[in-house]
Amino acid sequence: MTPKTSSLLDGEIIPGKRIGIFELGWSYEELKAHLVEECTVEDRENSVVLIAYCIKFWVNKESNSVTQISVFGDFKGKFMSKIGIGSTLADVQAYIGTWQEKLDVYILPQYPGICFELIDDDDWDELKSPIEFISVY
Repeated sequence: MTPKTSSLLDGEIIPGKRIGIFELGWSYEELKAHLVEECTVEDRENSVVLIAYCIKFWVNKESNSVTQISVFGDFKGKFMSKIGIGSTLADVQAYIGTWQEKLDVYILPQYPGICFELIDDDDWDELKSPIEFISVY
C-alpha cells in the first residue's frame, strides 16, 4: 500500500474542517495531487464528485473547492477517537451526546459540520443500525 492509499483508509474526522489529510476548501487541483491515480469522477449539476476507494469528495464547480467529504466501507478513521464506520447511534449517544435526524441524515447539534447515514437494511433499528457514511461539510 502506498502512502497515498493508506491515507485513504485512516485519519481523524474533524467536523467542518477535514477527514485525515483531506481538507474542505481545497481546490480540485490540490485534491487531485493528494489522491491515488485510480479515482472515479462523476459530473453532477453543481459539482464534480471524485470517488477514491472509501472516500468521496464534492467539488463545487463555481468555487472550484471541496465542499463535502464522505467516508464509507473500509475507512478506519474515527470522530473523537470513538465513532467510525460501523458504529451506531447508540454509540454516538453514549460517547458523544445528543443527535438529531434530518431527512434520513443524523447530525450532532453540538458539532456542526458532521453528519452520519445509517445502513438501510430489513431489520433497521435507528439506534442499532450501523453507520454507513460519515460526512464533513
